Amino acid sequence: MFSIPISLRNSGSDKVIAVGTGFFYSKNEKLYFITNWHNVTGINPITKEPLSSHGSQPHQIMMPVLVKDEFIDWDYVEFDLYKDESNCEPDWMVHPIHGEKIDVVVIEFDSVLDNRIIPVNECKWDLDYPLEISDDIFVLGYPKGLSVAGHLPIWKKASVASEPQVHYNGLPCFLIDTASREGMSGAPVIYKRTGVHFKKQAGKVDVKSTIFGVLWNFVGIYSGRIHGTTELDAQLGIVWKKEVIDEIIEGNTYDVLSSQFKKY
Repeated sequence: MFSIPISLRNSGSDKVIAVGTGFFYSKNEKLYFITNWHNVTGINPITKEPLSSHGSQPHQIMMPVLVKDEFIDWDYVEFDLYKDESNCEPDWMVHPIHGEKIDVVVIEFDSVLDNRIIPVNECKWDLDYPLEISDDIFVLGYPKGLSVAGHLPIWKKASVASEPQVHYNGLPCFLIDTASREGMSGAPVIYKRTGVHFKKQAGKVDVKSTIFGVLWNFVGIYSGRIHGTTELDAQLGIVWKKEVIDEIIEGNTYDVLSSQFKKY
């Protein structure tokens, strides 16, 4: 299980103020939790306005994790989003250059979990076959909080809508064609390609690399849709390329919320 539903709450309250998705990632023998910046702040990273009408800002995350057992059973993990009791020092890292403009955060996970946690980058992926435009992809999230068999994700199908090798709006992301819903933000995105596959060398097809079957690969982090004036105007979603995770971890830059955010 590498896609996990998250409930975001205020400190000292059991009331859930927002839901989303996240997943685990490993690097240098450390475990990290990945989700969106707007999930942990409750703020739109572009407009800097609160995402909800109540304007509440989350302080804690609660998530279910599979227990190591022969049966499907769940345990629940809670952790604070801030280092201090006054909730002023974020405990998440942001991109060292672009900050919250890249809507992805990394949280170092110190707790030892005796559970079925699967970091997404420890799965066996077909890394030699890069993503291409029009590929089928799946967003593994929890639309409107929906899940299967307790807390297993919904596989929402989409297709690549912009050239994945080219940055969108000058940032390391690409667009997908999908009609997703709230609760899927922060979900891992994987591609599935069926048929005959070739590797490319210097832009040319390497015929000797021909294989048949199904390819799978982790390609990024979903962070929501581009909205038009109506729900049907722009059914396009944003996926941040997986490379930003390593850039954030290596940058080791903890977020600093400005006073304009703290008032919410």
